Amino acid sequence: MSANAYLVRMKPAPASLRALALLVLLLIAFFVSARIFSPLLLLDNIRQAAPLGVVVLGQALVLMMGRLDLSVGATASMANIVLCATFNGDMANIVPAITLTLGAGALVGLANGLMATKLKIPAFLATLATSMIVAGLVVFFTGGSPRGAVPAGFRVVTEGWFFGIVPYSALIWLVLLVGLMLLVHYTMLGRKMILSGANLVAARHSGIPSDGLIVLSFVLCSLLAATGGILLSAITGMASIGVGNGFTLDSIAAAVIGGALFSGGVFLPLGAMAGALILFVVQSLLYLLALPPAAKFIVQGGIIVLALALASFRKGRSS
Repeated sequence: MSANAYLVRMKPAPASLRALALLVLLLIAFFVSARIFSPLLLLDNIRQAAPLGVVVLGQALVLMMGRLDLSVGATASMANIVLCATFNGDMANIVPAITLTLGAGALVGLANGLMATKLKIPAFLATLATSMIVAGLVVFFTGGSPRGAVPAGFRVVTEGWFFGIVPYSALIWLVLLVGLMLLVHYTMLGRKMILSGANLVAARHSGIPSDGLIVLSFVLCSLLAATGGILLSAITGMASIGVGNGFTLDSIAAAVIGGALFSGGVFLPLGAMAGALILFVVQSLLYLLALPPAAKFIVQGGIIVLALALASFRKGRSS
C-alpha cells in the first residue's frame, strides 16, 4: 500500500468530525457551567469515561458486521463478579483473575457468534438471550451476595496517572482504539470484515469466510466488554451485581452518535470515542445544571436523532 493510501485512510470520516464538533460544543458548555477550565478536569472525565469507551469500541465492531450485541452490559457485570471473586483482595491473584475474566468474556462472545451464524438466530435476539442467561448464572453462583474485592494495588489502573500527566485508563483506551483501527483499516483481515458487514452475499461469493469473521467480531466485542468491566471494577473496587448493565444501551447510543450504521460496513473508532465522551459529558453537564436523571435519557435520545438526521441529510445531498 502506498503512503498516500495510508494517509487517505487516516483522514477522519465526516461522521467522526461531526461527533467531535458536538463534543467540543458540549465541553464548552460544560466548562462555562462549571466556571472553570482545567485540562486536569478534562482528563479526569476521560479517565472516568474509559470503561464505557472500551465497550463502545466492541459494539462499533459488531455494528460494522451488521449485527447488534445486547449482552455487553451483562458481560461487563459478569467480569466485575469474576474479577473480584478471583482476586479476593489479594494482588498475588492478578494472573488468574485477569485470565478467568477475559476467558469468561470470550466464551460469551463465542456463544453469541455461533448462535448468530450456525443457528441463524438474529443477533439481537441471540445476545438478548445470552445477557439473560449470564445475569441468571451470576445470581445463581453468588446467591445474590457477590463476594471478593479488587486489591488496592490494582486500582492504580484507573486511579493512577502515567508520570502524573495522563490517566492509565485513558492510555489503555487509546491503545485498544489504535489497535482496532489498525486491524480493521490496515490489514487484509479487517478489509474482509468490512466487506462482510457491508454486503454479506458478495463477500461469500468472493470466498470470504464471513461466518468466521462474524464470530470473531462477537468474541472481540465480548473481550472488550470484559475489559470495560475490569476497568469499572478498578473504579468501584468491589463486586456488585448489574454494575455494568447500563453499558448496553449507552454503547449502542455512543456508537450511533459516532457514525456507526445498523446496516454495517462502517467502523469509525474516532467517532466511537467521541460518542462515548459525549454521553459522559452530557451526564456531567446535567449534574452541574442540577437537572433530574430522567433528563439524561431525553438528551441522549435528542442527540441520537440529531446525529442520524445529519447523516441522512448529508447522504441525501450526496445522492
